[in-house]
Amino acid sequence: MRNSLFEMKIKTFSFAFLIIFCQAKTQEWFTLIDNLNDPNAFFQDKTIEIYEFSTPSKLTCIQKCFYFDSSCQYFQHFKDKQICKIYTSIEKSYFHGRRNIYLREKKLPRIHFLNGLKFCLFLSNELNKTFLIQGSFLDQHQLVNMSFELNIDLASNGINLIGPFSFKKCLKIENLNLSNNSLKIIYSKSFNGMDNLKNLNLSFNQISHLESDVFKDVILLKNLDLDNNLISYLDENLLFYAPYLESLNLGWNIIEYIEQGAFKSLTKLIRLSLNDNRLKFLDPIFDNLVLLNFLNVYSNQISTIHNDTFKFLKKVFRVNIYNNQISVINSETFKGADNLAILTINNNKLDEIHKNLSINLPSLKDLTLSSNNLSFLELDFFNRFVNLEILRLYECVIREIDLSSLSKLKFLNLGNNEISYFSQNLSSLNTLILNSNPLVNLTYPLITSKNSSLQELDICRCQLKYIDLNLLTNLTYLKFLKIKANPIFLDDDFFNDFKSLESVYIDQNNAFRFKNLYSKINFFY
Repeated sequence: MRNSLFEMKIKTFSFAFLIIFCQAKTQEWFTLIDNLNDPNAFFQDKTIEIYEFSTPSKLTCIQKCFYFDSSCQYFQHFKDKQICKIYTSIEKSYFHGRRNIYLREKKLPRIHFLNGLKFCLFLSNELNKTFLIQGSFLDQHQLVNMSFELNIDLASNGINLIGPFSFKKCLKIENLNLSNNSLKIIYSKSFNGMDNLKNLNLSFNQISHLESDVFKDVILLKNLDLDNNLISYLDENLLFYAPYLESLNLGWNIIEYIEQGAFKSLTKLIRLSLNDNRLKFLDPIFDNLVLLNFLNVYSNQISTIHNDTFKFLKKVFRVNIYNNQISVINSETFKGADNLAILTINNNKLDEIHKNLSINLPSLKDLTLSSNNLSFLELDFFNRFVNLEILRLYECVIREIDLSSLSKLKFLNLGNNEISYFSQNLSSLNTLILNSNPLVNLTYPLITSKNSSLQELDICRCQLKYIDLNLLTNLTYLKFLKIKANPIFLDDDFFNDFKSLESVYIDQNNAFRFKNLYSKINFFY
C-alpha cells in the first residue's frame, strides 16, 4: 500500500462526555484521498459543506462525522489551523491536490444537478412568489432568502435528495410540501432547523428508507403524509421523536411488517392510515394510541386479527378493514373498542361471525359486512346492536335473517342474496334495498309496523310475478320505488293510491306508458 494512503479502521464505542457512536460493534473506514482520478473518491457534481468547527484532533473530526450519520460523506482536517469541515458531497474540481480530505466508506447515492427547476412559495400575505432552485439536490443555500413566514411548497420539482441542514434557516416554517418528487431515502438532519414544522407532506415519492432519527428535529410535527411510497417496514424507533403527531398516512406503500413498539410514542394520534399495503396480520401494535379516532387498514392481505389488537383503542370511532382475507370474526376480536361507531369489513372471506360479537360493540351505528361468504347468522345475532342505524349485507348468500331487535335501523341493504321471504318490524327504517333476491310473490308486508317510515324501496330483479298492491300503498311515506327488471304486468291504475310517491325506476316500455298517465310522478328506466 502506498505511503501516501492513510487508512483508519474505526471501532465505534461509548465513551463518557463524548458523543461518539451508537453501536459498539460497528466498523467504518475512512480513506485519505490522494488521487484526483480515483472514481470512488469524487462521484458527485457539487461541493456541499454542512459543518465547520475548531479542533486539533482528527479523531474528533471522525466523531463529529458519525454524529451526522449518513449526511457526512467526507471530512477535511486542517492540522495547522485546527479546523475540521464536514461535507455531504465534494466535486472533483475542489480537490486541487489537497492532502487533508478523507472519504467515508458509507456513501450517499450519486446526485445529478440540473438547472431551471422552479418551485412556488406561498406567503400568508402574498401568493405565487417564485424562486429558482438550481438542481434536484436541495441544500440550505437555495433556501437562505426565504422569509420565516413562508409555507414551502416544493411539490413536483424532480427533487431526488434533500441535503442535510437544507432547511436550517427555516425556523418558523409550519408547512412543507415535498410531494410528487423522486426522493428515495430521507437522511438524518434533513429537516434540522425546522423547529416549528407542523405539517410535512412526503407523499408520491419513491421513499424506501427513512433513517431512524429523521424526525428528531421536528418534534412538533402534527400531520405526516408518507402515502404512495415504497416503504416496506416500520421499525420501533422511526416515529419515536414525533410525540405530537395527530395524523399519520402510510397508505399505498408495501409495508409487510410493523414492529411492536412502532407507535409507542404517538399518544396524541387521532388518524392512522395503513391501507393498501401488504400486512398479513393485525397484531396488538396500537397499545398507546389512546386518542385514536380513525383507523384505515383496508386493502391489505390481513387474514387474522389478534384478540388484543383493539384492547386499548377506547376512543376509536371508525375502522375500515375491507378488502382483506379475514374468514372468522370471534366475540373478542374488537374487545376494547367500546366507542366504535362505524365498522366496514366487506370484501373479505367471512363465513363465520360469533353471535356474541355485539357484546364488545355497544356503540356501533354503521356496519358493513357485504361481499362475504356469509350464509347464516344466528337468530339472536343482532339482539345487542341496539344503536345500529345502517346495515349493509349485500352480495352474500343469506337465506333468512332476523332484524326485529334493530329498532333504530334507518338504512338496510340486503341486495344480491338468496332471500325468498322478508317481513320485519322495522318502524324507523327509511331505506330498504332487496334487489336481486328471489322474492317471486309479494303477498305479505315487507315492513310489519303500522307506522312505517319507509321512503325508499328497491325490489328490482326479484323475479316478481305478483305484488299485493295494498302492501305497497300502505307505505304512507314511500317516495322512491325501484321495481324494474321483474316479470310482472302492471295495470294502468297501479300507481293510483300511492300517497307520497315521487320517483319510480321501471322498465323502459312501462316508463313511457306511465309518464302520460301520472304527471306528478317521475318515471326513470
